Amino acid sequence: MVRLVSLVALLAVCLGGAPQKRKGRPLDVELLEPVMRRSGEDILIDGRLRNCAAKPIRGLVLVFDFMAPGRQVVTTYRGALDEELLEPGQESEFRMQVKAPPRVVAIQVAASDEEGRDLRVGNPGPFVIQ
Repeated sequence: MVRLVSLVALLAVCLGGAPQKRKGRPLDVELLEPVMRRSGEDILIDGRLRNCAAKPIRGLVLVFDFMAPGRQVVTTYRGALDEELLEPGQESEFRMQVKAPPRVVAIQVAASDEEGRDLRVGNPGPFVIQ
């Protein structure tokens, strides 16, 4: 009986001390169907994104980190969305074409707004270049 009580107490302490999932800041932008592919000496980037924030995003800028094997960032390119204002829930397409940097095998995506605030991105990659 003493062992049973000790076991229950031990389990209660272990389960009570288990790390809780933190509720972080909600997503601002989510990438939908991103495609990174080579075309000759260029890399073509296509996809859609959605504003997941409760407020409109003005002047959304996508930041593409081009990575070599081992996730080493070789170079970074930035590109603004055509839409000046992205309303909550609104989706937008993006396209970018850049000359392929040497040794690049994957791309990771970040975002900021016109005021330079970093935005939280859902599904940021890294994405393998096809």
